[in-house]
Amino acid sequence: MKNNPFTSEIFTTLWLKHFYDSKPSYKFNFIKNVSFYKKTFLPVYINVGKNLTKGIFYRLQKEHSDFKGKIFLLYDIPDYFNVNEQVDLINKKLEVKKIYQYKGYMMDLTNFSSTKDYQTTQFKTKNKRYVRQSHIGRLEKTFEITYDFIFGEIDENKYNVIFDHFHHLLNIRFKGKNTDYHHLNKRKWQFYKELILPLIRAKQASFLIIYNEGVPIGINLNYHAENILFKAITVFDYDYKKFSIGKLSVLKLLDWCFENNYSFSDFSKGYFDYKEKWSNTQYNFNYHLLYDKSSFFATLMANTIETLFKFKLFLRKHNINEKYRKFIYNLKSIKNDDKNRDEFISKMLSKFEPSKDFEIIDVNEKKYHFLIKHINDFLFSNPQYRKNITVFKNSKTNIIVIKGHSKSIQLMFKNNSNQ
Repeated sequence: MKNNPFTSEIFTTLWLKHFYDSKPSYKFNFIKNVSFYKKTFLPVYINVGKNLTKGIFYRLQKEHSDFKGKIFLLYDIPDYFNVNEQVDLINKKLEVKKIYQYKGYMMDLTNFSSTKDYQTTQFKTKNKRYVRQSHIGRLEKTFEITYDFIFGEIDENKYNVIFDHFHHLLNIRFKGKNTDYHHLNKRKWQFYKELILPLIRAKQASFLIIYNEGVPIGINLNYHAENILFKAITVFDYDYKKFSIGKLSVLKLLDWCFENNYSFSDFSKGYFDYKEKWSNTQYNFNYHLLYDKSSFFATLMANTIETLFKFKLFLRKHNINEKYRKFIYNLKSIKNDDKNRDEFISKMLSKFEPSKDFEIIDVNEKKYHFLIKHINDFLFSNPQYRKNITVFKNSKTNIIVIKGHSKSIQLMFKNNSNQ
């Protein structure tokens, strides 16, 4: 594979800096295109990047035997990478174990000419109404929507603003799910922030950003290798959920892939309903164990590592990992003062004329941010331009009215902190 970002000098150097104290990596003559690190005195070598990549590719080299007495663990090998596993042709003492860990999902675009062509074929019978253009059109007619695909040069100040907002949206999203999202781990996030800027400039990473009035409401982080776009981390502002921003982002990425002659758009490992619906190809995500089978110790260690990962797969199949993440989140979190803000009674009003007890409020003020989702839901059901909306608050009660050009909605919140 050409131009793999996960084995690039940029990725390798920064991963070693953040996770290996900038100590030098190990390279071996028998295996090409990958470097390793070592955690303990045991002869076990792990690929640099570990499980923070979207796919490692390697080649085995004949006439080299510097694997003797050693074990090599390589995370994240999609089977469609077609890594040469015929080790007997390389060296009869070298053995490889493929350990299945995840199902991967991908859009193979090779037999399609456009986004519309792919979409029509993928959703022609099953899930025909999954992607509704009317929802996307409603978004663009309601708000001041713009798009930006950042791939190549980018100003560092602009990058920092985007990345900070990216972190903000992810924090809110997973707080709402009551889940501890491992990518938001401080160490990992510092690594990503330092990594993505040089990768974008090297055209090995990109951002697709959906803006409303210049504020990101959807951000997609992607990696690039040869003719493959890897969809890495995606988040959208949950206040806009009804407008199908997640589906819109996939369509925009497809447009970009066809315009730039990419053959694959890879959702990578792990099941999500949207991945299954969009993908026309599934593949296995394996870990590879290479070891010296003439060494009793290396064979014993390889069998032990294989058993460990099979046990981890068993736990994932029984959703133990999800329960663990929710448990960790609950340990870290404190009581959320806003938890009751969604408890309200609503009533549609065919006509509303504000009395002297009502005053106009600015929902851009932090204390009224919780109203944005209610406004957007109202706009979705009553299509009109966002700037036609006025929000009133009764100074004597906890009643709020969202007023449109013909209809209004009254919200009475049970939580008196909204007064």
